[in-house]
Amino acid sequence: MRGENPLSDTVKPYHRHVFACTGATSWPARLREGNGLLARMAREVRARRDAGGEIPKLTATDEPSSGSRGYDLLVFPERIRYRSVDGATWRAVLRDHLDGGEPSPAVDHDPLPGRWVFVCVHGERDDRCGRCGPPLIDALREAVRARGLDDVAVRATSHVGGHKYAGNVLVYPGGQWYGYVRPDDADRIVEEHLVEGDIVHDLHRGSMR
Repeated sequence: MRGENPLSDTVKPYHRHVFACTGATSWPARLREGNGLLARMAREVRARRDAGGEIPKLTATDEPSSGSRGYDLLVFPERIRYRSVDGATWRAVLRDHLDGGEPSPAVDHDPLPGRWVFVCVHGERDDRCGRCGPPLIDALREAVRARGLDDVAVRATSHVGGHKYAGNVLVYPGGQWYGYVRPDDADRIVEEHLVEGDIVHDLHRGSMR
């Protein structure tokens, strides 16, 4: 319930966020414990988190990929979309971008336009996110449509961290996190944050560092 825990400074430090475009809204409870390329990506990102230095984060999203193989990857804060990353090209993204800090010249990529609102819906990980997330997405999309914000995409994601603060909403490119968000908060987040450019302080958990 909102108010039981303070929200400020409840975001663990991280410096780069990678979203794997799976086109799905159902994922294993822990991405790294699944099978295939997504699990491999999650394990290798986790290994870098555990190693110290700059901390990357990887999350799955229902944004579709643009090709028939691999996954598109959305990377913030650089605002880049890598196209059709498979097992071989993932090595280049990992080496050049996550380890080296620069976009990889070895992988097709484009600037990522617009603003992105991500909502955790990961019911396989925690039932609260599975219950809170979908109606919140509907409310945010309606608020965005009502204001004609054509540059804003609202997408579902896997676990982002802090499921006890569900509903969790992340706004990029700034990397601002909100918690305990309800559908009736959608208008406030869209109006105050996306239109006016202000933080909604009573819902604010923290931000990407």
